[in-house]
Amino acid sequence: MSLRAKSHTDLQTAGRSSLDDRLSFSMSSSNFNRGSRFGNGTGEEVKGHSRSIRRPECEDLRKENKFLSNEIHMERIMMRTESELTMRNLRNLNQELQAQLKQKLYLSQQRVALCSRAADEAEGSRCEAEKMRNLAELLRKEHTGLQLSAALTEKSYFESQLKLDRVSGEKQVLLQENRSTQGERDELRHKLRNVTEENVQIKQREMDSRRRAVASEEEGKKANQAQREAEAERRLAEKERQERASECLRWREKHQEINERFRAEENLKALRQNKSCQANIKSYFLCMTESNQRVKILRNQDGAPRNFTEGDPVFIPTPECSPEEPERSSSRTLLRVSAPLTGRDHGPGHFDELPAFGGAERPDSAPHPRRSRKVVDYFWIPTDQE
Repeated sequence: MSLRAKSHTDLQTAGRSSLDDRLSFSMSSSNFNRGSRFGNGTGEEVKGHSRSIRRPECEDLRKENKFLSNEIHMERIMMRTESELTMRNLRNLNQELQAQLKQKLYLSQQRVALCSRAADEAEGSRCEAEKMRNLAELLRKEHTGLQLSAALTEKSYFESQLKLDRVSGEKQVLLQENRSTQGERDELRHKLRNVTEENVQIKQREMDSRRRAVASEEEGKKANQAQREAEAERRLAEKERQERASECLRWREKHQEINERFRAEENLKALRQNKSCQANIKSYFLCMTESNQRVKILRNQDGAPRNFTEGDPVFIPTPECSPEEPERSSSRTLLRVSAPLTGRDHGPGHFDELPAFGGAERPDSAPHPRRSRKVVDYFWIPTDQE
């Protein structure tokens, strides 16, 4: 970078010097031209004044001036060409220097990497050497220990040999004693077998007792569970009994209230009947007929005829469809009600004498309904009429 900056400054100074030279040359040439022009002007003026006078020195100077201007122009062209060549050479030199600098930098980086790798390898080899030295020290210590252990084993071998001789003698004695105790061993083995069988029986009894204990424990758990379930059922039954008792009390209160209402109605009805007897108010039976076929006296649920007095409300039940004719709907049933006449007239005695519903003509004079339609007539008959 310093080389590049230096070359650039050199180029700038060279350019400035060439520019100064050019300016100086141009100024001198312009001055010269101006001088020549002025000289020519003066010459022309002198020539105007005196055409006959012409100096040969002026002609020589003019020629020399022209020659010098040509020389200066050629010199300027030469200098420009040289400066361009110099700039090109300097530029090429700068590029070469930069390439060399980059190459040297790359080589230096490679050398640094190689040096660092060599340093790492040296460090690794040093660590390996340290490990090998430690391993050699360890092996030396182990070799010393092995030598000591070999000496100890040799000593123990002789001692064990002596012990073996002593033990072999003792073994002979023990074999003799073993032959003498063979019978005792057989007897003890027989006793051991008996004791083993007894132990097996005892263990079997213990296992049976454990099974019984586990079974009794499970039965106790089941009994406790059943007791808890019975307690829960008893509580549930007690709760249901309380709920039923409360519901029974509520129904009993409702029943008493309904009985009181019925009793009040019966009292009111009896009072009205007494009043009707006293005031000669008539009572009637509620009757019905279907399609002018048969007269039927309507009855209560207890089988008594349904009767009422004047002024009482009358509830007319809707006839139920018979199971033999399920296809007949309520839209095909015509209901008609004929009320008794008030006053001294006791009303009609038969359903043929009843007026039609709504004050129309008699049923037999009315147009005959369709066969699929059922006509139900409701009317009432005085109870004193036979």
